[in-house]
Order: sequence, then structure tokens, then C-alpha cells
Amino acid sequence: MKNKLFIWLMLAGLGIAYIGIKFRNPIVIAFVLGGLGLFSIFSGIQMIITKRADVPTSDNFDAHKERHTGFAAQLYGILFVVFGIIIVFITLAEWLFPKTPLFQIEHLLENSLGIGIFLVIAGALVMIFGIIRLIAGNVAYQETGLAPFERVAGGIYFSLFGLGLLGVGIWLILSPSTLKALFQYLISLIGRLIAG
Repeated sequence: MKNKLFIWLMLAGLGIAYIGIKFRNPIVIAFVLGGLGLFSIFSGIQMIITKRADVPTSDNFDAHKERHTGFAAQLYGILFVVFGIIIVFITLAEWLFPKTPLFQIEHLLENSLGIGIFLVIAGALVMIFGIIRLIAGNVAYQETGLAPFERVAGGIYFSLFGLGLLGVGIWLILSPSTLKALFQYLISLIGRLIAG
């Protein structure tokens, strides 16, 4: 019953979002995105409290699920809460302050501080996802068929990649002039790779 209700709610949300985009209605779009963010926040809080997280691994209605318990489930809950807060914040900022540069996402990502904060948040979330893979154990992935080696290797990869993003983000926050130098280095590196 719960799964069927969720499916109908999801279909209704997609229908409302389509109407909002088709008729360019920012209120409807904000309503749908804000609802998605709130749903993510409440789902995350439930995972943290119950120490149980059943996470679908695909977008179909009969998806296999990762079934986490304990601390791993609580970490998943933190991911959902942070993701939901970000969606709600972006939705409110774009809806309530559409012409205020300080609250526009495009403006926030035009400077080193904004990009640094974005990378810190993204890096932390990716790192938490990697840690979940490492501490969850094989039981959580039985239904999905994820091999133990894939779980551990993926956990190490995501943890290190997230740590790297986190480090770059902190670096950009502490040293704003680094962004220009970083872009110049990446452009020259790409140029050297293309030139052979």
C-alpha cells in the first residue's frame, strides 16, 4: 500500500512539474521542487531515527534496494537531509529573490568562495557515500548483487574522490586567487594532452 501511494504521489508530482515547466509558472515549479526537498529531509530524519534505510538503486517501480541498518543508515539519512536542505534553499532563493544576485545560483558559482563552498559540500557528501560503502557490510547489498570487491573498491574510490573535492574546496575558500591559477593550469594541461 505504501509503495503504491508513493508511486501515485511521484506521478502526480511529475505531472505538476510538467505543467509548471510547460506554462513557465515559477510558483508551480517551486512548489514541486520544494516538496521534493521536504520529502528528502523527512525521509532522512526517518532514517536517522529508525537506523534503517532502504534505498532503491534504479528509477523503476520494482527496483532492487540497498538495505542499510545502524550507523550506515544514519549516514544515508544525513545525505538525504543535506540534499533536501540544498533543494529547498535553491528553490526558495530562486523563487523569493529572482533578481537579487546574492541569491542566484549562477552568481554564487561565479567566484572562488561560491565554487569553494559548492566543492566542500559536494566533497563531503561524496565522501560520506564512500564511507557508507565501506562500513555497511555485504548484507546491505545482497539484493542488488554488488560484489564485496566492488563495494570496498567503490567505497575507497568515493572516499578519496570526496576528500579531494573537499580539499580543493577548502583551498579555494582560503585562497580565492587560486581559482584563476587552477583554471589556467587545467587549460594548459588539456592543451598539452591534445597536442600530444
